[in-house]
Amino acid sequence: MTSQPIRVFLVDDNVLYSESVAAVLGTEKDFQVVGLSRSASEAKPLISKSAPDIVLVELHMTGHSGLDLLRDLPGLSVRSRAIATAEEESREEIVEAMRLGAKGFVLKQTGPELFLKCLRKVYAGEIWLDGRFAEAVLHAFGTFQPESKGDGKSELSAREMEVIALVVQGYKNRDIAQKLFISEKTVKNHLSAIFNKLGVADRLELTLYVFEKRMFSPNLE
Repeated sequence: MTSQPIRVFLVDDNVLYSESVAAVLGTEKDFQVVGLSRSASEAKPLISKSAPDIVLVELHMTGHSGLDLLRDLPGLSVRSRAIATAEEESREEIVEAMRLGAKGFVLKQTGPELFLKCLRKVYAGEIWLDGRFAEAVLHAFGTFQPESKGDGKSELSAREMEVIALVVQGYKNRDIAQKLFISEKTVKNHLSAIFNKLGVADRLELTLYVFEKRMFSPNLE
């Protein structure tokens, strides 16, 4: 739990769904709904003003789609992390949402417990993908070519391999530091070195790289 509530902004043209989500979040002490919008165009200035921690974006809205909002989100609020939602899974749209910076995807029929876990994980800086979606994203991101040669293992130290293993399992920097008995700053330094060596930009690309090269056998939820 956090001392300050996780501030959530909901963007969905299905008012009933948005209000239901807001009601669920309202029962949790660590969440605060800071805004609801029925369209991407309506949401943009409000997100820019409120700078929420999490933006929950429906991909299939009338007018400007959720993908349009994801594309513009970094310029609206650099601190906000996006989670895409939809009633049905479309692997192509999930892949595109992740390409545009979404940190997770959750189906609307997902139960409250798993839904809340998704929001908390993404707020903590993690990626939320279950096995089916991770596989789809992996195949799509296979078009991105890491700059390193071979499987990358030869360039990595034993400690860096330990850090990678924990990242893939979903551990955040603080937890990695505790498990390896090092400081968070050292973890960040290791991650920076890993990203440079493997030619990846972030944790998502690192996880996909690990899948592609079969460096480990991660069990993503």
